Amino acid sequence: MARTSNARQLLLRATSELLWEKSYHSITLDDICERASVRKGSFYYFFKSKSALAVAALQHLWDTVGQPAYETHFSPLVAPLQRITNFLEWVQRLQREKREQVGYVLGSPFFSLGCELGTREPNISRKLCELQSAQLHYFESAIRDAIAQDVIETCDPHAQAVYLRALLEGIVSEARITGNLDGLKALTDLPKIVLRLKRSPTELC
Repeated sequence: MARTSNARQLLLRATSELLWEKSYHSITLDDICERASVRKGSFYYFFKSKSALAVAALQHLWDTVGQPAYETHFSPLVAPLQRITNFLEWVQRLQREKREQVGYVLGSPFFSLGCELGTREPNISRKLCELQSAQLHYFESAIRDAIAQDVIETCDPHAQAVYLRALLEGIVSEARITGNLDGLKALTDLPKIVLRLKRSPTELC
């Protein structure tokens, strides 16, 4: 069993993995403790409830997977629309890697959990809204830069970022439902579909 000194991190990692692989309601504390190799007493030492652990695990997933990916692919040193394209290509690679690891398509952990719970778990809902806002910031920033560089038609950056994210989540969720990753190829065309380009795609790289 893990020592108390690292039990919290093990619980966060195990919970973030299980939330991605399964569903909130199907996961038990026994499942989490078994995956983390910690005693149940460690859970109660660090967290008041399963909901509190889920909130912390979502933040852990963002800190260790989500945010690093956004920071890497949305670097201001990269052309605005190429940032979006690079990120969408990473999403495809990630989904393929995860399917190889667990045997099925996982989809988006944040979107899937939000659809499952709605507003029934207010603390989790608030965390998901917070993380969604953080994700939208990167898309919105890239779109603002594209407008400033005169590579796309003037538009509402926030509205277009929301639209782009919605299409992304829809395509990824369909892959999870069908278990087929072929549809993820459509992600590559999203910038051209959502945004009115002033130049050809090859000129925007």
